[in-house]
Amino acid sequence: MSPQSAAYVSTPAIALNGTADPGAMSDLMALTVEETTAGMSWCEAVFSNWGARGSAQDYLYLSGDPIGFGTALSVSFAADGTDHEVFAGRVSALQADYPADGPARALVLAEDRLQDLRMARRTRTFDDSTTADVTDRLARDHGLTADVQLDGPARKVTAQLNRSDLALLRELARSDDGEVWLDGTTLRVRRRPDRQDTTVTLGYGDDLLSFSARADLADQVTQVAVTGWSVTDKAAINETADSADLAAELGTGQRAGSDLLASAFGDRDERIVRSAPLAADDARALARAAYLARARRFVCGTGTTAGNPALRVGVRVTLTGLGAAFDGDYAVCRVRHSYDLALGYRTEFDVERAGLGAAR
Repeated sequence: MSPQSAAYVSTPAIALNGTADPGAMSDLMALTVEETTAGMSWCEAVFSNWGARGSAQDYLYLSGDPIGFGTALSVSFAADGTDHEVFAGRVSALQADYPADGPARALVLAEDRLQDLRMARRTRTFDDSTTADVTDRLARDHGLTADVQLDGPARKVTAQLNRSDLALLRELARSDDGEVWLDGTTLRVRRRPDRQDTTVTLGYGDDLLSFSARADLADQVTQVAVTGWSVTDKAAINETADSADLAAELGTGQRAGSDLLASAFGDRDERIVRSAPLAADDARALARAAYLARARRFVCGTGTTAGNPALRVGVRVTLTGLGAAFDGDYAVCRVRHSYDLALGYRTEFDVERAGLGAAR
């Protein structure tokens, strides 16, 4: 079928302060929800801002009722007879537009509760703590529950020097090859392979309306080494990571970017020198995380499908109809759900994977 014939209209359900708001849904002109592997999701909604208010014509929004700063806003889309929530957060910005060619509009921006961590800037230290220990403390500071599934090392001292809680958490998670996201009131930190518990299948020429993919060796390396000094052992540290650390994430018959780089151009090694004291297990975790972060970006793609609320960051998507090189499983790393009165509901997504399929 043609890409145009796959479009359909699915009106989002909007709840304000936990209650469905029919007025907001009928006034909605456009909506965008985006989430990425950085962890924080946001929503932008545009409403018609002129109509009957009480017994008179007046502006409908931006007066604090029904939407004001701090208003809880959630967005859901229906699929297969079930409502799927794609965003829950609080309003943090309001904008009024008065166009020459149409009615006044209210633009409402909201962020999820990771905003609390982003806006909390502190200076403090955590002694003999793992990423899980620090995450648990940060979660309790913000009334959240921590769920961490990482095997990273305990660090002698973790310093938070005039940094936000979210920046600290992201850095620690990256050091242990983890990703951060919020699930209701649960703060989750896991490795990418450990968060892919759902698979969505899309086919080009069917429900995959468009797709563009690139396999790029420019940012690939054959090995990452982290070097430093161990005060405890009074010895130099040199820990490495390479394609052996990637084997479990490659699909059948796929070739890793680092292996293709070595065969096409030769070895390209990366060395990260840390001036701060390290332990060997910390250096090993850093090397592995740095190598995997590059390796997973070898094959990147961007696609569009008719609105699909099952597409979320962390989901595994299986793409078909693309040919041997690009068919197969990918990790979704960015999703943008959008709705407007012209095209209805669409979903745009970015994917990554570490391997290129072999030609048949």
